[in-house]
Amino acid sequence: MQVKTPVPTFYKGDLVKPNGICRAWRRINPEEQRAWYDRLYEDCRAGRDVPYDDAGESKLAPSDTHYTLNPEMVLTVVRGKARAPLGYGSVKDCCLVFCPDNGEALYVERHDLTDRW
Repeated sequence: MQVKTPVPTFYKGDLVKPNGICRAWRRINPEEQRAWYDRLYEDCRAGRDVPYDDAGESKLAPSDTHYTLNPEMVLTVVRGKARAPLGYGSVKDCCLVFCPDNGEALYVERHDLTDRW
């Protein structure tokens, strides 16, 4: 029988920090997606080798951008419980935090965060 470890609970406005080096992500905005496609079209026009997947189909633009959080960072909780979009699916037991280093709201899995100093 598998024993589940309880996921920590955080509330809006709590200050948290990563337990160790962990990943965070957010959805890309339309401008970033347009820039990705513009670079792809430039490569095609310049005759550079454009990456394809195993089926020979051209690559799709990424839907998320990822960040690495260090244990020294202090983050503010924006939303304590969230089901975060990631790729074409979603991840449960996440938290939406504000990162003052880049000024962005990022999703982080709650088990990667702590409110203990």
